[in-house]
Amino acid sequence: MTAAWPPADHSTAAWPPADHSTTGWPPADSAVPLADHSTAGWPAADDRLERGYRRLLLAFPRRHRHRHGTELVTTLLEMAEPGQRRPRLTEALHLVGSGLRLRFRLPAGRPIMALAALLTALVVGGFGAAAGSWLGAQTFADLPDEAAMARLTQQAGGTSEPSHYRISTNWHAEWAQTTSSAAAGWDAEQVRQRFADGGWSVSALTPVSGKRFTLQEDGTEVETPLSGARFTAEANGLLLDVRGYIGGDFGSVHVDAGPARTAAFLPIVIVGTVLGLVVGWLIAAAVAYRMAAASPGRRVTAAGFWGLALLALALPAVALYGNLVRVIRHGGVDPGGLLTVHSAFIPGEYYYPFGPAWLILGLSIAGLVTAVATVLVARPGEQPPQPAVAAG
Repeated sequence: MTAAWPPADHSTAAWPPADHSTTGWPPADSAVPLADHSTAGWPAADDRLERGYRRLLLAFPRRHRHRHGTELVTTLLEMAEPGQRRPRLTEALHLVGSGLRLRFRLPAGRPIMALAALLTALVVGGFGAAAGSWLGAQTFADLPDEAAMARLTQQAGGTSEPSHYRISTNWHAEWAQTTSSAAAGWDAEQVRQRFADGGWSVSALTPVSGKRFTLQEDGTEVETPLSGARFTAEANGLLLDVRGYIGGDFGSVHVDAGPARTAAFLPIVIVGTVLGLVVGWLIAAAVAYRMAAASPGRRVTAAGFWGLALLALALPAVALYGNLVRVIRHGGVDPGGLLTVHSAFIPGEYYYPFGPAWLILGLSIAGLVTAVATVLVARPGEQPPQPAVAAG
């Protein structure tokens, strides 16, 4: 039975008094304060706590912070313990984890964007491997200068002023090479022992053979078979490949000097690849949300630029992953020298005769420019202002 509540007399004539004037109300000696609807009476939060929450919210996408940042901070401050000066560890982990989940999330119901995001992650992963390879290459020893190479060549049995070369390919790190004549009695074992006595770690001898063609005055060529041996020597971060060939009264000695593999190189390459895959997905997710909020015209244009960027970067990505597979398969070293991933950008006959020497580098630059255009075009339209959230 609810007849007694509220009271049967619904009249409000007795409260407040009939005279609605505020003169004399409340009485001067009344202990009842005026109602204060400001936030002056609310407990003030520590500024350090608020800054801590706002720093943690950086884990969230910008679009989410723009719409809900103030509301989230206000709620967190209201839930904070009295006197709390910094976010609790559980709060920090929860906020960072929630923010990262939102960053990895793609717009729902858009399978084409999901495919584009996957391809983007793979492409950026290849470039991440190249970045890791370049960074890992900074741990390599410097190549010897010409004077040092001349001394090494003399130590290897060279008897003349050597010819100097610097060689780089689309697969290997740069190395130095010298060629010099050698005496007919060149002895590979003696040369090997000479390097061992000099503190080099030397390998066993491996027989080699070759041919020498001499052009006669009558225009005919004379073929001379060559035989010899080779070995490797390693010291101070350098790896030497020493080869000697003897045939008749002819002798030659060749010394290749390149950086030795370091223990840090391969792990840095792997880390760069993984980071590239993650960053590629995050970039794709951010662009996808920008496109979803853009006008239809901008959305179509941005999608076209995105497709062109992936098309331009496809061949460079294939080249980079090809080098990555070689680095992993051979442990970073093959008979041609030290393998790297970023060497794919060196102008050369990588896909000869299908394109110019600068094909990989040129396509990479073109793809990067197109990717930047995609981000610029996919500018979202005007967003609704973030509602102000009052404390309490």
